[in-house]
Order: sequence, then C-alpha cells, then structure tokens
Amino acid sequence: MKFCMVTTFYPPYSFGGDGAFVQQLARDLVRAGHEVHVVHCTDAWRVVSGQSEPVETADTSDGVVVHRLRSRFGKLSPLVTQQTGRPGFKTSELKRILSDGFDVINFHNISLVGGPGVLGMGAATRVFTLHEHWWVCPTHILYKYTGELCEERACLRCTLAHRRPPQLWRGAQAWMGRCLSNVDLVVSPSEFTASHHREWMKKAGVDVPMRVIPEYSIPLDGGGSPPADLPERFFLYVGRLSAAKGVDSLLAAFAQRPDYPLIVVGEPDGGGPLPLAGSNVRFTGRVPREKLGAYYAAAEALVFPSICAETFGLTAAEALSCGTAVIARASGGVQEVVAPDVGTLYSDEPGLLRDLDRIWSDPTLAQRMGQEGRRRHEQCYTPALYLQRYLDALQETRSRV
Repeated sequence: MKFCMVTTFYPPYSFGGDGAFVQQLARDLVRAGHEVHVVHCTDAWRVVSGQSEPVETADTSDGVVVHRLRSRFGKLSPLVTQQTGRPGFKTSELKRILSDGFDVINFHNISLVGGPGVLGMGAATRVFTLHEHWWVCPTHILYKYTGELCEERACLRCTLAHRRPPQLWRGAQAWMGRCLSNVDLVVSPSEFTASHHREWMKKAGVDVPMRVIPEYSIPLDGGGSPPADLPERFFLYVGRLSAAKGVDSLLAAFAQRPDYPLIVVGEPDGGGPLPLAGSNVRFTGRVPREKLGAYYAAAEALVFPSICAETFGLTAAEALSCGTAVIARASGGVQEVVAPDVGTLYSDEPGLLRDLDRIWSDPTLAQRMGQEGRRRHEQCYTPALYLQRYLDALQETRSRV
C-alpha cells in the first residue's frame, strides 16, 4: 500500500516523542514492502525550538519519502494554524502532496501542521492517531493551572497559565465534529485516552470508529555497563524535569528518604535551572539512547511520577524491556502498562513512600517484577506487534469504508 503520514514534527525537526514514533512506524512499513511518505512542518519546529536548523542531519537512506513544508511566511505559518485550526499558508502544498494517490493517509500530531481542518484532505482511507490529548485539551496534557490533573474544564485559564494563545475555534464543537467525521478510524494508545475522546465525540454528536492499539517501545540494550560511579543500588527517573511530570513531588519524597539514591536522567523544560534536591539525588542531564538501557537495567525500579495524563507511558515500557520494575503514579494511560506483577501504582506521597520502602527492603521483589516486565514487553509492546495490530486495523477499516 501507499501511505502518507501527516505530522507536525519529524526527525531531525523534532523533540523525540511523536516524531520518533512516526519515523519508526514509517520505517517498519517500508521494510514490510509499503511505500511511505511523510509530510511535516519545519516552521513549527523553528517556532518551538527557537533554532533555525537542527544539529542532527536527516537520514535519507531508510526509503521514506519526506516532504518538509517551509512557508515563505516563516513562523507566521504555524501561528496561523494554531489560531485558526486550519492549514492556512500550507493549504495548497498539502493538497498537492495528498492528491498523489495514497491508499492510507495517517494523521498524527496535527496541532501546527493543519489543525482539525486538515482531516478532510486527500482521497484515501483516513486514520487519526492520538499521541496527546490535544483534541480535547488546548494544553495537550490535561494538566490544570492548579497543578493537578484536569477533572473539570477551565480551558481559558489553563491556556493563559501555560502562556499559549487562546484558540477560539475550540468553542466551535460542531465544526470540530464535522472535521473529525472525515476520519475513518481513530487510533488511541490506551483505553484511558480513548475514553476521554469518546466522551468528547458523544457530546459533539460524532461517532467515529476507534481502536486501542498500545504504543510500543524499541527494546533497549540493558546488557551494557552503567557508569562506574553510579551507586550500587538506586532508583531512576527518566524524562523532562517539569512540574507536570511530577518531578517536584518526586524530589520531595526522596527528601524524606535520604538513604535511597535517585538518579535523574533528563533536562529542565526550556533549559531552566535544575531543581533543588538533596545529596541523595544526582542529575545526569540527557543520556544518549544507546547508553540508557544500562541505567534502566541497573536500577531497583523506575519511578514514573507524572501528574499530567500520559496517553501511554513510554519510559515505563522502556523500563520493562530492560527487566526493571516500575513505580508509577496512577494517572493516565501508564496505569494500563504497569500491571500488578511488573510494578506498583500509587496515588499520593504516602503511597509513593510505601512503594519505595517495599522495593528497597526486598530486592528479590524488584527482580521478580523485572522478569515479568520483560515478558510483558515482549507480549505487548514491541514494534512488530504494533505494526501487525495497525495493519489488521487498517484492513478491517478499508473493508468497511
């Protein structure tokens, strides 16, 4: 089949996350014998990153045909899309590319490449893959301005608190519903994410078929040696250092457990200063992916403290691939990744402290959870499994439409 992936960010004009996911899926489809095109907006990356060009160079040897949109209006182009919910200055180029006889057009992160208005473009089986809660939340992460998981909408206040321009088009629910009705299938990475979007569709009077296909993580090599100066035993955090990710609450908990070492892999949002922490906490900054597996494998457990509603929980799945237990906050899609035999779920600081104590006092428990975690990853979260589920869903959808 002939595929086109439409997304805002794509390597090297990306920040990981959805861009890396789309790249891996595109490459897997090429290896399976399909023709794959990707169209994305380089102007959006320039706006968000503040850079003119990425340091990394593009890999052109993987067989994926990449269309990099760059408007003569520069950074104004993604701003128009953000404010109108439509492709704006990218309309003619998107129409040209998407008219190239594709069998499947898969929309991914469309926030700055076309908004809801792009979903009607192209004559093909149309799929919309959810990577964030962007469709139902203007901040994308269901993280309220009060510092809590959003359970009652206050979108304007949240948008202003996150320093984003308000999007008036989000009030046009009927228009958004018509845009979404152009899609033949919505793919969600978790039941949690699917439920929020089903609720939105019910209120909008829209009924688009939805399939839950858990995302995957590429197995990491946990067989390497971690840095010699790491503690013999430690807990691990991997991710951005932000309040929404629960880092403040994590550090507060470890301040109450000064004998438990914590290794923090990641960098602050926006290049800000490192948060204050006790002597038992060590910040490594960013660790290259090829070395990250050794950190996972050596840890007693990964701690996943995110307050915002993760759609899936990628680092939790990465930990499982390395045979490492996971201690996660019971929030969002990660609850579906962390089954009782591979880790623990907590809801508050006393719960986190209880789980830390439990793992630290019983190393064999962490080992058993890690072994089960590796099996769970092999059974649920590999790229090959995702590709098969994805193609099966497409075959069913194409036979229906």
